[in-house]
Amino acid sequence: MPIDNVRLAPMQPGVSVEELKAALGTSWKEPSLQAEGHLHIEEFGTRITADGRLGEVHFRAPFELPPIHGVRMGMPAEELYRLYPGVERISDEREKYGWTMLETNLSDTLTLGVGIREDVVRIISLTDPTAVYPERPYKYADPSLTEAYDLTMTDPVDLARRPDSGWCYGRPPGIDARRWPVSITNDMPLRHAFTVKLPPQYRTLGDEYVAISLFVDEQWETPPASGNVDSGGARRADPRRFDMEFMDNDYVLFWLTEEEFAAPLGAPPAIEGAPVPGWLSKSPLDYFGEFNLPSTVAEQQAKSVFSPGGLAVNELLAAARPPRGWKNLPGTEALGYGWPIEITLRESDPNVGKPAREFRHENEFSGYIAAYSEEGQALGLERFQDWHAHLGGTQGYPDFSPFYLEISEIFGGFNFGDGVAQIDLKEMKLEWAC
Repeated sequence: MPIDNVRLAPMQPGVSVEELKAALGTSWKEPSLQAEGHLHIEEFGTRITADGRLGEVHFRAPFELPPIHGVRMGMPAEELYRLYPGVERISDEREKYGWTMLETNLSDTLTLGVGIREDVVRIISLTDPTAVYPERPYKYADPSLTEAYDLTMTDPVDLARRPDSGWCYGRPPGIDARRWPVSITNDMPLRHAFTVKLPPQYRTLGDEYVAISLFVDEQWETPPASGNVDSGGARRADPRRFDMEFMDNDYVLFWLTEEEFAAPLGAPPAIEGAPVPGWLSKSPLDYFGEFNLPSTVAEQQAKSVFSPGGLAVNELLAAARPPRGWKNLPGTEALGYGWPIEITLRESDPNVGKPAREFRHENEFSGYIAAYSEEGQALGLERFQDWHAHLGGTQGYPDFSPFYLEISEIFGGFNFGDGVAQIDLKEMKLEWAC
């Protein structure tokens, strides 16, 4: 059913949302939580109140409608001023595009708005200034969150020497074969990406749960499709397990207690009839590829040291040396090693506790300063762009809480299409950003 402009034209503040739905037909779409009641379809816009009524209506040329309180679309500006000599000009960012925005109060509960461009009325709106609208979650800064952290990886170690703050790759603590998540698409066990012990302010599930372990489905190979494994029971039985889907990949996150974080390392289950995943059957180098793995300190130094023989000679010498190190271990042996995570307190980040949003008007109430903005550049916020992962602060643009973990592809061996991902530790959601 198409939009019925005849039924839309009489819309005004106070009309029920059910009448709006009938007028919009199949074009109706429920506003998201982040929209705070705003809805725009073609040349019509509205804002729905918290109790399900219209608080604003906006019509824009070439929408055809009868005059509204004497104002008609296409009316010359001078005629409008004669009709409403007390109309007031309001500040609006549309001015830079040639608009003049005006309004006048018709009553305590009704304001008439008009947009003029090229000396002609092209926007007519009605607003109830007393209307109350739904608010998007995490609109304001959270004063309880006062610290942000950078997370970096150091050279891999035998996990017999358990890193204090967690590790990437390897095996997780406290997750045995019975709890280990299994793919619902290919029957194979998911790969452990990282386990990190969170600073106290980011333990959003309660003080008892001190760490998280993240698992990821196959991202680097194309496994055979299957659907024989029913993991629904395991999910329902584990209230500290959270399943997330993103870019056609499944992720599973567990919250761990202090005892679980210190528990013996788990091992993936052997599943009869299921193929062996590449991360178990191949070396990390063969499975991930050289450019998708972190570099050790020695590898970084080798690339930065000048040699009279040039880069080509260095590469030939490196290729002639026998393979060694974690990257060349068989998959099952490599699981005994992890890249320790170091957690460092960020100094002087003005965005701690402020939910990050992409557009300036969305940051008005929280005070978040985008790194690319003029103010962000003046404050040198680009200094926070060099990290493997970080907790809170500057960066990250999904509509998340300020309690988020942002991770690069290298932090656990992900494939985000050359982007990064964020995990909201309050809402337990995962999203991508370029």
